[in-house]
Amino acid sequence: MIYDVLLVGPPVSPRSLAEALAGAVRTEGADIDVADRDGDQSRRDWTAPVLCGYLGLRGDLSLELDIYVEDALVNEAPAEPELARRLAMALGVPVLYPAEEDLPSAYWLATSSGESVRARLYASDDEPPVYTIDAVESAVAQLPHLRVSDLPEIARKKGDR
Repeated sequence: MIYDVLLVGPPVSPRSLAEALAGAVRTEGADIDVADRDGDQSRRDWTAPVLCGYLGLRGDLSLELDIYVEDALVNEAPAEPELARRLAMALGVPVLYPAEEDLPSAYWLATSSGESVRARLYASDDEPPVYTIDAVESAVAQLPHLRVSDLPEIARKKGDR
């Protein structure tokens, strides 16, 4: 199973990521390799059943995570929304994951309290880009500065299907 999620707020340590992933996929002692995607890849444990590469981001987001879980070697490989919810709860930071709609700005935001709300995410044209969570459909206690708004483009896209 492959997951692509984004962490909101302050960055977390590789050790914290590994511990949170162990709980999220319920590995029960299986190895987890967490490494900076821009770091030395020769030190990675490519045989680990859970691999996580991370990349630092700017703006409202701190880290982009690419996670690979070898289904046969772990007890449970949850769907992406459940993995995001478990990571948010374990790490204490909100986690964004892509919505089902084919819109580049449409996301779900899993909170550390276990809830998920719709979110709109934009990336600047800068290099590297600056990420901004433009709006959420309902208030998020951890992110009180975010604008609460309807996200009509998501409703229109759902109606198009």
